[in-house]
Amino acid sequence: MNYTPVRISTLKAEMDIPFNVYIHFKEQYLKYLSDGTQIEKAKFKKLRRQKITKFYIDATDENKYQQFLDDLLNQTLNDDKAEVDEKISIVEGQAETALDRMQDDPGSESSFDMTRKAAQNLRKMIFENPEALARMFGNADNSDDIAKHSINVCVLASKFAASEKVSDEDIDFLCTAALMHDVAIAKMSDEYKELFHKPRADLSAKEKLEYFKHCDMNFISMLADRPYINEHVINLIKNHEENLQGSGPYKKTKLEKSEEILSLVNTYEKKISGEGLTPDAAIKKMTIDEMGNYDLKMINRFKDFLKAEGVI
Repeated sequence: MNYTPVRISTLKAEMDIPFNVYIHFKEQYLKYLSDGTQIEKAKFKKLRRQKITKFYIDATDENKYQQFLDDLLNQTLNDDKAEVDEKISIVEGQAETALDRMQDDPGSESSFDMTRKAAQNLRKMIFENPEALARMFGNADNSDDIAKHSINVCVLASKFAASEKVSDEDIDFLCTAALMHDVAIAKMSDEYKELFHKPRADLSAKEKLEYFKHCDMNFISMLADRPYINEHVINLIKNHEENLQGSGPYKKTKLEKSEEILSLVNTYEKKISGEGLTPDAAIKKMTIDEMGNYDLKMINRFKDFLKAEGVI
């Protein structure tokens, strides 16, 4: 039997679960919940307090899980009475599950479709719930998880792009690319991942060369061969470390607007997730460190945007 991880936040207490659910314990997969039963609310809260993030399902139940998740998302996102934090939790859970799948099977169409859907739901949630963006950045306990960084970049880049008058179609491409842009990092060694937490200006020439590999690995080549992935998405992922000074892996000095937005937001958010700065401290450091790397007017508009959204 093959098992697939699903984030616990994509399930719900006191709701029938139409598939078996397993936990991974001491190299074994143990049945935690039987098809058609529910998770008690108290037990669900206990699991969340214990910071248990993943359950597992039989790979043959993936279609059942996807239908269950689609129904739950539609119900929650369209429920005016649902708390914003509940909406954030389930959409983030969908995105984390999609990124888990993308890391395990980056070349499959189903992995990409799930990631694209997750990006669309993140976009829907932040545009329909004005306070959601500030809530997502309001946690002082900044996560060092690559998935959380990618989710933050996705929502921030999507909404900032709208304020910059980027077309809906291009925002769709940007949103998907932003969620996927660091998938390659998650598959690398712990030693490599430590470079994510180091300010780019502090990287040695050797470290920088090593770090930039996530922009041009087999992951990118694999995506380029897939007919179901738009070329704009591939280029955005490939160029997300480029800047106007040409100090990125491909030495580009001219960026499309969406490319500059993704790069700028990625750089800003890394100061939060990677370096542990507060959103306010990160934008202050950005205006000094990134002068010349991005258009000054865009940096200032981004700062104004963060203030308007209540992030800083």
